[in-house]
Amino acid sequence: METEVENKGTAYLQGIKGLDYLAKINVNLSKPMNVLKKFLSGNPLRKSLYLTFNDGEPKITKGVYQIKVNPKNETFLNSLRDELSKEKQIVDTINTVQGQIITFKSGFQLYASGKKLGNVIGEDGKAVAATNPKISQQEDGFIFNLKAGKLLPQMEINKKVGFNFGEDWYNSYKASFNGFIKEIIPQAQLKNYEFYRDSDNKKLELLNQITDTEILPSAKDNWNPSDVWCVKINQKDRLQKEVKVLYDKAINDKVSIEKLNKFIEVEFKKQNLIGVPLKQVTTSTAAVATITKDAKYVDSVKFLGFGEIFKFDVTKTYFDINVKMVCLKLDKLDYMFRFRPRGSSSAVTQNAEGKPPKQGPFDGAVDKANVISVFFPGADNIAKVNIGKSESIEEAILNLDKKYADFKKWTSKKNHKFVSLINLENKANEQEIRRGLLNTYYSYLIDVYKDHKELFKRFYLASKKVNEFSSIHYKIS
Repeated sequence: METEVENKGTAYLQGIKGLDYLAKINVNLSKPMNVLKKFLSGNPLRKSLYLTFNDGEPKITKGVYQIKVNPKNETFLNSLRDELSKEKQIVDTINTVQGQIITFKSGFQLYASGKKLGNVIGEDGKAVAATNPKISQQEDGFIFNLKAGKLLPQMEINKKVGFNFGEDWYNSYKASFNGFIKEIIPQAQLKNYEFYRDSDNKKLELLNQITDTEILPSAKDNWNPSDVWCVKINQKDRLQKEVKVLYDKAINDKVSIEKLNKFIEVEFKKQNLIGVPLKQVTTSTAAVATITKDAKYVDSVKFLGFGEIFKFDVTKTYFDINVKMVCLKLDKLDYMFRFRPRGSSSAVTQNAEGKPPKQGPFDGAVDKANVISVFFPGADNIAKVNIGKSESIEEAILNLDKKYADFKKWTSKKNHKFVSLINLENKANEQEIRRGLLNTYYSYLIDVYKDHKELFKRFYLASKKVNEFSSIHYKIS
């Protein structure tokens, strides 16, 4: 009946989710599935039922769908058989070494299985006990739809990617795909394009060249955060030739980044070369926006003031800044910047990213070299000071030399413009103290900065990837 090791393409829908699936795809199964759902209502054992899929489709053996009882529970299996027997559904019951296999004339089987299952999607639509997908897997899950020219079924995407995406990711792909074909490339025209993942080094040479860090003024994502590149097939050869000329000149410092950006903009507007960043969409519909250094957009961005005070536990890894902004049409919006260091205690450096508070994924990082370090040059050095035998962040601050006198005075008070400091006096290890010094010092520098309007405008634009050197792209969120 079943092998000891599941096939690579095997997956399962748990409990009511599996029953609903069968009822939806086969009218003959609607009644028995509803009988089971009614019988199992409120019974936690329903989660031991699993509809079996193989290679992206419900598994059919000798014309019937298969539902496992796992872990093996003959008493529960018999109760299901007895309930369905009232509907005169049973065709055959056989006993095997593994246990009973009960076949019903409406077209499905119930049988027991004791082995551990993998690739399970639970009743809440989320993958059960699954690791998070790799970035490449997240991106490929979307790109396969573009290449197919349609939204693929959830199980087919899982099979192609080799990861068991839950319903949350599938809903994201659905919303993103619908937004893409509505606002970027119509579905009927998808066949005219090739689609490449930016993180794939085997992508077209022209894409490797325009994203080569040797010719960019900052990290690639600060210039253009696109995860997917769409290349019009009948323009590919011409694009390659023109990019090669630009690239060779850029390597030799004979053209500026503005020249490359203008090329990207022209081809973007002609829909020959389109860059699209991907974020997990957590709403039913995706918003699609063109991100560019439009003067009207840039001029409209303004900092209005701070929002809710953040209770900053200085022993933790980050602090948030809640702000009120305005952008275009004078629409007020809430925004949040999260600051947190990267690296070990001996090489701590501060980084930041921004997003609306209720949004899941961050819009993007605030450029370290061209924004954070410009406003606060040398600020990271505080993480390298001699902390002696300090046992708390408060003690380490008190032991700082006189150039940090204003910082010491600032930390002597707990409440500030956007943070309220807590746990300064708590005992901490060396790594926590150095990280705490870095975070607390940055919160001080930001709090006392003389021009918050300019500071947060630059932070916001950088998070949105509208740096002075950024290129045009779409954003799906």
